[in-house]
Amino acid sequence: MEPSFLEKIFINQFGAINPLWIHKDVFYKLPFNFCDRWCERCKLSGICRVYQKEKESEKIFIKKGIDPKSTKAMLLSISESFEETRKLLEKDMKRLKLKISKEDDKKYEKEEDKKDKFVNNDNLTQVSKKLTFTLVKLVEDLHYYFLEETPKEIKEPLRILNYYMLFFSVKIQRAILSEIEEKKMEYEDTTFDSKNSAFLSYISIVKIIHALKNISNFKNFHHNLYREALKLISLFKNLNLVLEERFNLGY
Repeated sequence: MEPSFLEKIFINQFGAINPLWIHKDVFYKLPFNFCDRWCERCKLSGICRVYQKEKESEKIFIKKGIDPKSTKAMLLSISESFEETRKLLEKDMKRLKLKISKEDDKKYEKEEDKKDKFVNNDNLTQVSKKLTFTLVKLVEDLHYYFLEETPKEIKEPLRILNYYMLFFSVKIQRAILSEIEEKKMEYEDTTFDSKNSAFLSYISIVKIIHALKNISNFKNFHHNLYREALKLISLFKNLNLVLEERFNLGY
């Protein structure tokens, strides 16, 4: 994928983004599966079931006198989601006449721990975590540097960095985990989660690079911050090359 091509198509797209290998019918039915969760900027929030459900939950929280953006609301939402999932699983298990023993639980936990270790020890995970730490530090320094007043031309790039500085690494780890799980599958599937997660990380990195370039072009910029921004641009470009090759993101 040529960066110039990606910038033209994806640089100003937020929320649900259609990978070119995903058929439009699939994408429009399940936009939340190909999403960076920036709902406020997403053009497909009107057809997204997840977004609509969240809006309904917000109304319920407000009626109960709970701030929908609060930690309490978040924990309640997570609890409700887990409970809903549990009921669906129990229903399916009953239908399929399945039972899970304590031995099964232990085996599952052991397998999950093993996968987590593989993900954490993967070089790509370690690199992404280091880049996250460095980027977060730069963003903190930028906020401090522009403490009195953030210039207009810097505000949007800073918003981009604030939003994606953790996202890209989380999606990389998701891609690696899915890659491990997909190797055990016995059928071919062009919509594997590993590739889609890597794609979302790739696109977020394209936006990070674009934001860093805009910030580095600011005239009244401290030379140390300028050097750090240029260094990160180079490192993120290299990271995307690795993602492109490892997860077959080329068209």
